[in-house]
Amino acid sequence: MIQKTDQANNSITRIEEAYRKIKQMIFDQKLIPGQRLVNQDLGDKLNMSRTPIINALNRLVQDGFVAFESFRGFYVKPIDLQEVWDAFGVREALEVYAVEQAIKLSDEADMQVLENKLHEHADYQPHYYTRKKFLLDSEFHLQIAAMTKNNVLKWLLKRNFEHIYLRARLENYDIQRMTVAVDEHHRLVRTMKNKDIIGSIELTRNHVQKARDLVIRALTDEETDNAGSTQI
Repeated sequence: MIQKTDQANNSITRIEEAYRKIKQMIFDQKLIPGQRLVNQDLGDKLNMSRTPIINALNRLVQDGFVAFESFRGFYVKPIDLQEVWDAFGVREALEVYAVEQAIKLSDEADMQVLENKLHEHADYQPHYYTRKKFLLDSEFHLQIAAMTKNNVLKWLLKRNFEHIYLRARLENYDIQRMTVAVDEHHRLVRTMKNKDIIGSIELTRNHVQKARDLVIRALTDEETDNAGSTQI
């Protein structure tokens, strides 16, 4: 009985490992939107058998990062304009609630961590958008969620960030947005420190909507580029 339990636990651990590694490969753009995911290829890369790979892919399908079609198999799920619009609508609602609760419930230590996240994001200034830049941006916003002491809220916001930024291509992002976003973060922290709930909510809405517009423009440009390549 103990041996069977150990085997079951080991199987779950391998599935979790496969899930995490495939997800990271998507994040690192080693697997790009639309790319077919072949079990054998993934197994060779991860040094795993077929079973944990298949289970991990099915879990990624359930989570919306991978899609499956009968005659195509598994592939990295591309993100479309409607999904971006919907995801940012949810993000706006979550962040508006988060910033209000954070102002009410946080202490000086929480605010100090937020300021540290603010400076980490501001100090990293690449010449173009990178995964690290998006990661630092999301960590700033997730700290606001953490300040609410609501773990479900933080989890939902983290998953939202993953769906927007994990699957997006970076080539067409407007780099001028980087400087503007940093300024918006600074202004938000100031209003939060002043316990200005209405001002913080307004800044949050504006910030999220501008981020949405950035992603939509980048995705639209990508579709235009793809259409042009097809015509050529």
